[in-house]
Amino acid sequence: MTSTNLTSNLSPNLTINPLELPEIRSAVGKHLNRPDLVRCLQVSRSWHASFVPLVWSSVSLLPKMDNPPKEAFVRHNWFIKELAYHIDVPHEYRSTPCPELQSLKVLSGQDSHTSCASVTPIVIAQHEKLRTLSVYVFITHPSQRPIWKPACHFHNLSTLNLQSLEIESSDTTAFWVLCTQLESLRMSDVSVDELPAKSTTFERLQYLYLSIKSQNSLERQLDWITQCPNLSFLNWARRRSVLEGDIALRFIPGTYAWPSLHELRLVEFNLTDAQLGRIIGAMRDLRMLDVSRGELGSHCLKSLRPHFQSLRSLDIATCNITAPSLVPDLLASCPHLKSLSVGSVMSQDILDGQPWICEQSLEVLFASFGLTPHQDTDYHQRQVIQRISRLTNLKELTLAHDQDDASLDLRLESGLEQLATLKRLEKLWLFSTTQRLSVQDVEWMISNWKNLAEVGLSYPGDNGELAAMFRAAGIECGS
Repeated sequence: MTSTNLTSNLSPNLTINPLELPEIRSAVGKHLNRPDLVRCLQVSRSWHASFVPLVWSSVSLLPKMDNPPKEAFVRHNWFIKELAYHIDVPHEYRSTPCPELQSLKVLSGQDSHTSCASVTPIVIAQHEKLRTLSVYVFITHPSQRPIWKPACHFHNLSTLNLQSLEIESSDTTAFWVLCTQLESLRMSDVSVDELPAKSTTFERLQYLYLSIKSQNSLERQLDWITQCPNLSFLNWARRRSVLEGDIALRFIPGTYAWPSLHELRLVEFNLTDAQLGRIIGAMRDLRMLDVSRGELGSHCLKSLRPHFQSLRSLDIATCNITAPSLVPDLLASCPHLKSLSVGSVMSQDILDGQPWICEQSLEVLFASFGLTPHQDTDYHQRQVIQRISRLTNLKELTLAHDQDDASLDLRLESGLEQLATLKRLEKLWLFSTTQRLSVQDVEWMISNWKNLAEVGLSYPGDNGELAAMFRAAGIECGS
């Protein structure tokens, strides 16, 4: 019988429940949480077959927790792709091979009784598929050393995340050999005795998060960073124990070694306007800039202008902004800006600036809006809120206050109703503002912002009743 005849003979009323198709069940299961997945296992044998791989795809093993039975862990090891375990879990878990494992996270703490070397057996067993290795060790063991040399044979390993480890001089050669094959390296509070030889290059490395406890100077660290020619993201945190130097002068030539560097985060460097301006000016197509501490003035504004078309994210909330037009110019000239975090911005500077070109792109806004003294406060208040009301794609709004001047007021009596346009708002945080929300204000927010999921009321006063109202509406409320 031909397919045409078969089709014509089928009853027109014959329908198939989409959930009877394994492909549909698997697609739906990717959007369910673990308790819901477990419930789906109990529907039928066919559902069990579809959902059991999803239930076991990610497993966490922690001491004194309700871990899966060892027998079940061994029986379903083929489904495990992501595994996180504490080094004090029983040996039967740690020694069980997981052939499809792609991501391994190893944890320890001050009270750990097992050495970090316990990671080695399970890691070696999975080296063919392992792509991400994360080791978070909060106590030092001499037997950490077996990790690095075996890890060099994980040819698919591309991501390494380390926290609070100590890499001694006898281990550095194997460690840096391993790093030459990585695409992403995160070193947070890691102590390393020796940085790599200047002749070593890290051609594959694209993402580098660097916060190391090292006696090597910042200049020596920068030498190493310049040995990573294909960086696209750099997060560099200064440790106060590290020797100082004029990093800006050394950093500028380094930027020419990174033609693909588009995202830069500098933590605790406290650069001057001229220094930071020179660094920004030497970069190409800057998409993300995050600077904690430092000064942004006319030099930075001039250096940022060529990047206005490419800039997507800017965080300068903890910097001293000495150019009043900097923030208004950013809002008026960056058409693709999605996230902006800034410190104090005066209402007069906003009103004097041009219309915001990022009205349709901005999704995250953190700002300390201050109302300019000796001006029509009510007019300024409503005009700034009107500007914010045009950010129709805004998902997160944080309003802070760090000066003696009056802050922006989000109350119905001050123009809150204009923000009914923020239909996509999911998070609202108020830090140290001079306002006090009322019950009516909270009722309006709950009624008009249907996507609101998180609120923070971090200002003096008793906010217990307001917090209870948010929570009763299913909105998480912190302080």
